Amino acid sequence: METKDFLFFNYSWVVNSTYYFESFAKKGHSIDIVTEKNLQTFTPTCKYKNVVLYLHEPWTLPITDYFINNYFGDSVLIQHDDTDFEDVQYWSTKIPSLVMQREYTDKTKNPRGSAMGTFHFPIQSWHDSSITEKPYDLCFLANMTHPRRVMFAKKILELMNGKLNHLTWKVNIEPHVNTPSQMYNKNAFSNQKEDTKTIVNKTKIGLNDFGNSYEQWRTWEYASAGTAILMPKMKTKCVTEGFMPFNEYTIFRDDYSDLEEKILYLLENNRYLEQGKIAKQAYDNNHTPEKCFEFYYEQVMRYARQ
Repeated sequence: METKDFLFFNYSWVVNSTYYFESFAKKGHSIDIVTEKNLQTFTPTCKYKNVVLYLHEPWTLPITDYFINNYFGDSVLIQHDDTDFEDVQYWSTKIPSLVMQREYTDKTKNPRGSAMGTFHFPIQSWHDSSITEKPYDLCFLANMTHPRRVMFAKKILELMNGKLNHLTWKVNIEPHVNTPSQMYNKNAFSNQKEDTKTIVNKTKIGLNDFGNSYEQWRTWEYASAGTAILMPKMKTKCVTEGFMPFNEYTIFRDDYSDLEEKILYLLENNRYLEQGKIAKQAYDNNHTPEKCFEFYYEQVMRYARQ
């Protein structure tokens, strides 16, 4: 019976995991990818050295668990978690040899004792070289994906209508089912009339705050566009020393008490230009999708059967 290098249980519609998994083939590995679309008709016809489990719907888990225990008992099991969960999830009766956890923080609980790895979103560059002016001072374009964003929205509104009303703001916060609409007033902010990528490239300072997850797309969109980033201290291990360090942003306190001060600091003497420049350099050198995969690949191959 033929033996292949990797079997990936994946979601067909998740772009980021698909990028990571398909990149293994570009490294010369023999791979198969099974998704929710063909899981029920999948019949193993070969062995696999390694099985990577990401697909985790309630109806899929009994099926993948059956395959892992009855067909792939000798395979190295790796769990890929691209969700917003900080803690290691229970997706198989077999204990994974390695858990690749995007939301891996100092508070992550790992009750199964698996080895831990981490990664961040592999986001393509948003840099638009045709945009050379930055007429907008600040932007915050987001969804109200978590109630913890409500206080940040209120703080922005306070500054927009108060001490910093002389600045040009581009703020749009869309409703989300995770946060009751009565908790904040969407109509207090202007409608977004340009696409997000254009606004990001035309903005001096990109504001960010944590929504459902601590590791966010917007961080890498800002960085790749050369927009100065102003946000709370990042909590995920993937951007710390020993992983994929990213320190090229300005930090404001979690209670927003110094937000006004930090905004004015970045605008003073055009400091935002240098901050945007070093953020883009960090992205180009260390955080492109290709760099993300190389880091992901190195971690996986330490535990994978070769």
